[in-house]
Parts: sequence; structure tokens; C-alpha cells
Amino acid sequence: MITKMSVQTFKNSVNSPVNGEISQKDLLFLIESLTKEDREKIFNKFSSDFKGVLSRSAMYKLSKGRTHLGNDRILWLIDNNPEAREFVFRLLKERAKKTLQILAVVGVDEDE
Repeated sequence: MITKMSVQTFKNSVNSPVNGEISQKDLLFLIESLTKEDREKIFNKFSSDFKGVLSRSAMYKLSKGRTHLGNDRILWLIDNNPEAREFVFRLLKERAKKTLQILAVVGVDEDE
């Protein structure tokens, strides 16, 4: 059952401003938009960071593309490696630019 209070709580959480510091929830929202290809790029570039953290079989599967980095592993990586953080944010920025370009073609303004 959806109550007025639950709808209001949902609206507040969806429309909450970032205020210069990104929350874990906002960061997770961004990371979820990464494609399998993006996740493979991240692993290939920063695989050495995972050597002590992941099992040998997990490393093998990731290196062969049989599985991909999960959101929690990417969060861990950007918390522990500033270079990885910059790399992931650059991927996200490229994805956002492409999304805005597509929306402009279909006639949706950024401000809507």
C-alpha cells in the first residue's frame, strides 16, 4: 500500500541535491549506469589493485570477460585508488555527454 508519506519520502530522496559532496547512494546511481565494456576497461586498467582482494578464480574470470566487476567492487576501487576514481568519473562523464546528445536529437531539453 502506497501512502502519501511514502510518496513524499520517495520524492525527497529522488530530488535531493548533491551539495558539492557525493553521497554513497548518488555514487551507486552513477556506477550502475556503467556498461559491461566500461567495467572491462576498469578491470583491465586496474587489475593489479584486485590481486590481493579477489580469489584466483575470480581474477581469471574477470580477465577472460566471463564475469564483470560488480558495483561494490567498483565502489571499493574508487575509494582506494584516486587514479581509478578519476578514470571511472571520466567514463561516466563520457556516458552522460552521449546521453545528452541523444536526448537533444530526439527533442528533449536538458532543463526538462
